[in-house]
Amino acid sequence: MRSGVPSETEATTGEIDLSGIGRALARKRWWVIGPTLVAFVGAFAFVNLVKPRYTSDAKLLLENQDSFFTRVDKGERVAATEPDAEDVQSQIQLLTSRDLARRVIKQLGLQGNQEFDPLANGVGALTRVMILLGIVRDPTRMSPEDRILEKFGEKLAVLSPTKTRVLSIEFSSRDPDLAARGANAVADAYIEMQQEAKRDLARSAAQSLATLVSDLHTRVAEAEAKVEDYRAKTGLLVGSNNTIISTQQLGELNNQLSVARGAQADAQAKANLLRDMLRQNRIGEIPDVANNEVMRRIFEQRVALRAQLALESRTLLPQHPRIKELNAQLSDLDMQWRAAAERTAHTLENDARIASARVENLTRALEDQKRVAGAAGSEEVKLRDLERGARLLKDQLEAETAKYQEAVARERVKATPADARIIQRALAPQIPSFPKKIPITAFATLAAFILSAGAVVAGELLSGRARMSSRDLAEEDAPETPPPASPAPAGPAPAGGGAASAKAFDAGWRRSDADALRRIESARAVSSCVKVLVTPCEAGGKPIETAIALGRSLARRGRTLLVAADAGVRSLDALVHSPGRTPKGLSDLLTGGADFTEAIHRDIGSRLHVMPGGVAEGAERDDLSLVVAAVAHTYDFVVFAASATQALDLAWHVDLAFVLGGDATAEALRATLAEEGADAHLLEDAASLDELAA
Repeated sequence: MRSGVPSETEATTGEIDLSGIGRALARKRWWVIGPTLVAFVGAFAFVNLVKPRYTSDAKLLLENQDSFFTRVDKGERVAATEPDAEDVQSQIQLLTSRDLARRVIKQLGLQGNQEFDPLANGVGALTRVMILLGIVRDPTRMSPEDRILEKFGEKLAVLSPTKTRVLSIEFSSRDPDLAARGANAVADAYIEMQQEAKRDLARSAAQSLATLVSDLHTRVAEAEAKVEDYRAKTGLLVGSNNTIISTQQLGELNNQLSVARGAQADAQAKANLLRDMLRQNRIGEIPDVANNEVMRRIFEQRVALRAQLALESRTLLPQHPRIKELNAQLSDLDMQWRAAAERTAHTLENDARIASARVENLTRALEDQKRVAGAAGSEEVKLRDLERGARLLKDQLEAETAKYQEAVARERVKATPADARIIQRALAPQIPSFPKKIPITAFATLAAFILSAGAVVAGELLSGRARMSSRDLAEEDAPETPPPASPAPAGPAPAGGGAASAKAFDAGWRRSDADALRRIESARAVSSCVKVLVTPCEAGGKPIETAIALGRSLARRGRTLLVAADAGVRSLDALVHSPGRTPKGLSDLLTGGADFTEAIHRDIGSRLHVMPGGVAEGAERDDLSLVVAAVAHTYDFVVFAASATQALDLAWHVDLAFVLGGDATAEALRATLAEEGADAHLLEDAASLDELAA
């Protein structure tokens, strides 16, 4: 059965032959060495002949330079925000502006410098033609600064490191001193332009503020005059503490009324207390009575009289005239004592009545003053509005006056700091920034080597020789090694001889017919699995040596299975590791005595998978198509080693068939296989048994 072209066919098949690529590079080494040497010599000549260019850099730090000492108003101010990323980019544009460049060009005196001025060496013929065609401007009609602007812009570069407010000014020139002076001149011109911009802004502000301050002076004077006129007209005169007299009097009456009410309450409380103590006959405990001098003498006389009465009562009876006299004197003193207390109580009660009368008088006066103050309330409200307006105008005048003074002060050079400062001045460099001799030479040489080697490798890959043909063609020119004279003994191959056997098989197969592999590769390009039949020309022949060499060669190009199609054939048993027993194979798989994992073995000398002939007999050959279809889904290449009789049964299952030999019998078998549907070819040189043993 011939395989059709599947829908998922691979464009290329097999592995890249790295050894073949290496041999191709060695064969075409001068295609690599030549361009590499040319690039090395050209780069070396370039870095030694080109004029060196020096680059110097100055650094600026963008920050707010306003401080307490540069402000006219020394009060507390809110700190200005630091420049953000947009401000940094804006300052870079300012540093590369034409106005700043013209100022620096004039300062450095670049007119006539051959590096910058196009008219330093005159106008060439080519330049004149381009001027006539309108391609370039006529430099003779331009100012000296404008002529040099283009070259100056190419030499100047302003950079800002990420997440910083630092500006790096780089200036290049063939003269190292000019490079340093150029970078410093750009930095100084930038600082000076910022100061001038601030001075111009302050000057404009001062002019506008002068008119505003003058107008505010007039308006404040008018407002204050209105306040005074209205105050005099309404009688709302101001007393002490900046309050209106009527309001001040009202406050004073209120304070006096409070004092009078307090005195009234105090006097009334004392009088009431004294009356209560008189009723309780506790006259001596009254503070005002006890502290009175007269009451103190009466109290002392009473004490002395009581003492004398007590003394006389020892010897005299109560009805004795002396005792009666003493009692009478004591009663008289008690009456005086009580009369004094009564007078004190009357005095306190009089004080309370006087305080009450004062409270009444002050209350009437306070009510009258309230009516007066209430009548002046509406007029006072209007007066306050006028005062408020005058005060606002006065505050505005003071604020604008402070701004005007600050603007006038900032017109001076030293009082106007720029919002940047130089943190690193440029120095004349000692080493040129261009050309870097070693890096340029090394990179040019390495690039030429990589490109030329890549071109050779790409040619090999595109031509397909890197897959197989390049190796075959390289080895076809090598002298053939004569095969050993003695055959290898039967039995399993030694474990250490797998690699040597694989090389011998590949060598024998390549010497047989290099065109066979090309045919297999062509079939692989249109089929997902290529099924190959290798058969001898005579009945009972054994093509197994050539089949092993072919299988191991194809195993390095993809997944490959070598199948012994004849039942009971033991020629592939030596390739697998099956100690002590005969390995199972195709006949066991067809009869159901083994599954695929038991019938397929690994070649001990390569990556080839092997399916021996097996030990079972009487297998149904109709089931062979199922086995072929199953392995075709798993492997890229399937090689069947079969006798002439078995080859006729496999003819319609395979894509390619190779008949070993070149005589009439081989041709007849090839024709028979072709009639059965196989793409059959003769293979005259096959690997011998001696090569297999080697």
